[in-house]
Amino acid sequence: MKFKILLVEDNAIERAALIDILRTRPDLEITEAEDGQAALELLRGGFQPDLCITDLQMPRLDGRQLIESLRRDPALAGLKTVVASSVRDRERIVALAQLHIAGYLLKPFDQQRTRAVLNQVLGPPPALAPPPAPAKTLLLVDDQEIHRAALVDIVKSVPGWTVVEAADGQDAWERLRAGLRPHLAMFDLKMPRLDGMTLLQQIRDDPDLRGTRVVIVSSTQDREQILALARLQIAGYLLKPFDAEKVKQAVRGAAEAADTAPEPSPAGPAP
Repeated sequence: MKFKILLVEDNAIERAALIDILRTRPDLEITEAEDGQAALELLRGGFQPDLCITDLQMPRLDGRQLIESLRRDPALAGLKTVVASSVRDRERIVALAQLHIAGYLLKPFDQQRTRAVLNQVLGPPPALAPPPAPAKTLLLVDDQEIHRAALVDIVKSVPGWTVVEAADGQDAWERLRAGLRPHLAMFDLKMPRLDGMTLLQQIRDDPDLRGTRVVIVSSTQDREQILALARLQIAGYLLKPFDAEKVKQAVRGAAEAADTAPEPSPAGPAP
């Protein structure tokens, strides 16, 4: 919900200073008027603000005259009005209070005091939504482009993930050595140049990379090889043809693990 504010001030510098403060609240929509007469014409022309903030000393129609005109008009009498002025005379402020003003702001404007008056008149601003969590990174390594494409589609169906693709183990290793720190690496075993088992061993041997969470996606069902992979602390083993729900479970598990661990460094540049 947006609150409409009518700001009435003949001094452009002071008007701009107050607008800067008002715009710290995202729920305000500001309309400017250069003096009381211009403001009254806007209001009688059908403009319906939630609050009028007016200076006192202005040409044509000053702030007090504007407020008196509002109170005499049945259609405008209920408009909440805040006076913004350098006047500090107690008797004049008391006289304004008798016109049922909603608040009084002294010039030069103090941001904290101004916001306090707005909160009192309009209520507090809406709570800002928390910033979205940074995307988590999955390094996907498979020499079969069709398999990579299918896995990318599945991973991207889980919110909060971005995928970095590598065509084989050597490509993946170069990216890791260049600074890529994925929250999860998912790779095949049988690949040219550098196979999955060798890549995994190199990751575990590297002090900067050994904590990388790894899930193997392979058609291999050899028990001894799977046990050897387990000894290298893989986080999961998915058989090809892979089950989409099991892939999602592995990704969600990596997200939960990442949320309880220090955040990895951002992805480094692609080679």
